Amino acid sequence: MCTIALTLAACQHAPPPPSNVTPEKAVATNLRLTAMGDFDGLMKNRLPPADYAAWRAEWDKAHAHPQPATATQQQQFAEIMQMLTAPDAEAKLAKRLAPQLAKLRGGKGETMPIASGILEAAGKQMIAVSPQLGPAQKTLATQAFNALVAWSKTADFSDPSKAKKAIALVCATARQLHVQTLEQWRALDYAQTMRNYGVIWNALENLLHIYGLDLAGSLTNARIGTIANDANDATVKLDMTLAGQPLSGQWPMVKVADHWYDKALLDAWHAAHPAPATTAATPAANGTTLPAASATPAPIAAPSSSAKPPPTPASTSRR
Repeated sequence: MCTIALTLAACQHAPPPPSNVTPEKAVATNLRLTAMGDFDGLMKNRLPPADYAAWRAEWDKAHAHPQPATATQQQQFAEIMQMLTAPDAEAKLAKRLAPQLAKLRGGKGETMPIASGILEAAGKQMIAVSPQLGPAQKTLATQAFNALVAWSKTADFSDPSKAKKAIALVCATARQLHVQTLEQWRALDYAQTMRNYGVIWNALENLLHIYGLDLAGSLTNARIGTIANDANDATVKLDMTLAGQPLSGQWPMVKVADHWYDKALLDAWHAAHPAPATTAATPAANGTTLPAASATPAPIAAPSSSAKPPPTPASTSRR
């Protein structure tokens, strides 16, 4: 009986199967981890183990030698964090934002056309030049961006009750970061930095939810299916609804050591981080020497501890 009990216990605590053993599971897990704000888990799922290790080494190197911050940057960061984390931060922010909310109500919630136009153009340009997105992915990303832009033009950001919730969220988020200066932010280790990025991301999702946009729900409820698979390369079809708009696109995937990864992402990683030649040069048929091919990938750009943290969203509790 004791043996049977131990066997059952071992089965119950067996490690779960890898989340990227099929193309659709890999994509679904990436969306779920994004919705959760688990950026370390996301990188582990998006990169093969050797590449993830190289990415971590690259992060640690950047963390050890950050670019120096100017006195102005340090002062601005400290002032913002002090404003958001003070005991009476919510009341002061509400008073400070009251005139802006009144203007929005007077203008029937209209956004400034020039500013929104600049942001829209900048967002589309970022998608167009991203090396981590293939053509089909850029199409899907553009659809998603257009849906968000359309939503932002109709959302009522002047609602006083929503603004109150948003202010409470942003202040609570700032306090959860447990930093007051840029120096303290940069002193965070990898795990602490990833945790704080997750806190900020989840707060952004909650902020959007206050104004009617369920970003996390859109990510986790996406419909995913494999439409082509030749054992080494596959294409995944993704259908989702964002801000009330249906989105549809395809995701090329590639198999590496029995696991599936985003092909465009790995191609971009390899292009940005070519492995040094470690094998002897190969003679070509005409007698010339060809350089050895590089085979080891390296991670894509990811949040570095030396960078300034993303702006803290304006609110904290959704569901």
